[in-house]
Amino acid sequence: MTIYAGMNGPANASDPEAVDYEAIRRRFPWVGCFDSGEDDLSSRYRDMMAEALRDREIVEAIDAARHRP
Repeated sequence: MTIYAGMNGPANASDPEAVDYEAIRRRFPWVGCFDSGEDDLSSRYRDMMAEALRDREIVEAIDAARHRP
């Protein structure tokens, strides 16, 4: 894993001095303070996409039935 610690290029992630986490926390105090809910959001997105696909298939079936000779 590579962490970019600055403009000097990539730093080795195994190097404990590669990233100053305290400096990050001072500059961005909200980092790590809350759960992003990313799993919930991605799950909801998948559900919405599946629902949209199902709805589109229903609409296409209705249109096909209407245009049947």
